[in-house]
Amino acid sequence: MTALAAFTFLRPLALLALLPLAGLWLLLRRRAAAEAPAVGDIIAPHLLAALTIGRDARSHLHASDLLLGAAALMTLTAAGPAWRPAPSPFVTETAPLVVALDLSPSMSGTDVAPTRLERAKQKVRDLIALRAGGRVGLVAYAGTAHLVMPLTDDPTVLLPFLEALDPAIMPDEGRRASAALALAETLLAEEEAPGSVLFVTDGIDPADIAAFPAGGSARAALIVAPDPGAEVSDWSRRADVATVAATIDGTDIRGVERALASSLARAAGAEGRLQDDGWLLALPAALLVLLWFRRGTTLRWGALLLALALVPPGHARAAGLSETLAGWFWTPDQQGARLYAAHRYPEAAAAFADPEWRAAALFRAGQYPEAAEALAPIQTAAAQTNRGIALVRGRDYQGGVAAFEAALKLDPNDAAAARNLDVTRRIIAYLSEARDAEDQEEGTEPPDDTVEDLTGDQGRRVRIDASSQLSEDAAEQWMRSVETQPADFLKTRFAIEATAAPKAR
Repeated sequence: MTALAAFTFLRPLALLALLPLAGLWLLLRRRAAAEAPAVGDIIAPHLLAALTIGRDARSHLHASDLLLGAAALMTLTAAGPAWRPAPSPFVTETAPLVVALDLSPSMSGTDVAPTRLERAKQKVRDLIALRAGGRVGLVAYAGTAHLVMPLTDDPTVLLPFLEALDPAIMPDEGRRASAALALAETLLAEEEAPGSVLFVTDGIDPADIAAFPAGGSARAALIVAPDPGAEVSDWSRRADVATVAATIDGTDIRGVERALASSLARAAGAEGRLQDDGWLLALPAALLVLLWFRRGTTLRWGALLLALALVPPGHARAAGLSETLAGWFWTPDQQGARLYAAHRYPEAAAAFADPEWRAAALFRAGQYPEAAEALAPIQTAAAQTNRGIALVRGRDYQGGVAAFEAALKLDPNDAAAARNLDVTRRIIAYLSEARDAEDQEEGTEPPDDTVEDLTGDQGRRVRIDASSQLSEDAAEQWMRSVETQPADFLKTRFAIEATAAPKAR
């Protein structure tokens, strides 16, 4: 009922095309009736009844009915039926995410190569790599749930602890996903933006489903098991957890992204934007077109061949026949969404008509100034905040400050804009101090490299000495020199936490 109440057409003027379609249908029906032979005038009624097959089904479908029916569905598709919130292209990838990893003994199973746990770790790494700077936290759970890493802007610090996780370090056996959810939501409660929880597990304890509260943060689960059991579907229905089965490729990660995006859109309200779901009508339209091939139906190939002949040969060679045909059946935003899902971000940016999605594609392609330019005309707090982030990523810190200030003028309560404004000002202050310190140095050797981090009056080259940079080899050697391994550290801490507050966990 909620979806029905929110139903609308994004492009209602396209519905006017239904009027000429209806008129054409009536015209063709009347012409067909007029051209029908009046055999009743020349054949006796009792003979006509014996010779006629399907006399009671005179109103059978004509070929024109199939064509006009498909055209009507395509018209509805063009009108853009919508009833659910559309996820923001930036919120999905930058929203806080807490990963709850199952460390019950069954995760050591080898029926999923190399093991269920190792496959789960691979999927977590892949998901972190795909997210564009979103804050990530890590929780481990079995019979108890424990915090491994709080939400951090630098997920690389999380990876050594992820590798150290093993069922042997958990103080109690079991599979209390509800305890992991409670701990994860405690972390997300401290965030300004709505976040999500991803369970990476091989199953769920049926007795634990009742402990899941209704509502709360966006929830999804990646199931790493060949046969997770019927309780997973019950968990998905009763605990509002979208479940995705693990695959050997990246299909599951894309499924997790879609599930979290949908949940985040419902949680955040998506700022009033609705998702164009007209593509759902493409299937019935295609089925009607397929009925052209039934016996007794005439198929007019001339129009299709003429349309193909009108395609410029050079364009067909450059873009490919499939992309040319895609332009006939998909809107620019739908084509851009397909390219974006395939991680072909430069091509997606060229296809998108929606400026926010085009900016998101440019952002993922590393074209930060172009992303900021695409967002500049959109006078909303969210768009200006995202514009500031793109400018800061492109090292235009002064422009980022101006964008964040513009966002706060539009919405003084925008916590994300205020937080990013404070961070950017600290970056500028730090670089200014580094510049002043360099001015006071005398007799130093030439720098190994220089980079311009400020623009405008404060723009200046800042010294970067190679000796001050910690190389990856040095970092790895330092980590090896630490006597206590992450696994030993976590095992000790988890045991202390389980003993200190067994009921709370």
